[in-house]
Amino acid sequence: MQTYSGLFCVVVNPYKRMPIYTEKIMDRYKGIKRHEVPPHVFAIADSAYRSMLQAEVVVRLLPVLRLVLSLKFR
Repeated sequence: MQTYSGLFCVVVNPYKRMPIYTEKIMDRYKGIKRHEVPPHVFAIADSAYRSMLQAEVVVRLLPVLRLVLSLKFR
């Protein structure tokens, strides 16, 4: 069983195997916003991955932004 509590995904182990960690289920959560699909740890993982990629883009743009700002305020 999985549900959200604020920013967290709460998972309860039902003590039996469930078919919720298959490739098909994983694909269902790729690139989808958390509130568009039922709660699942894959939704949290995909959100974290997309945030990491976004942060990398920002870090790569910082030198360009510094240059633009330095030229603007000369």
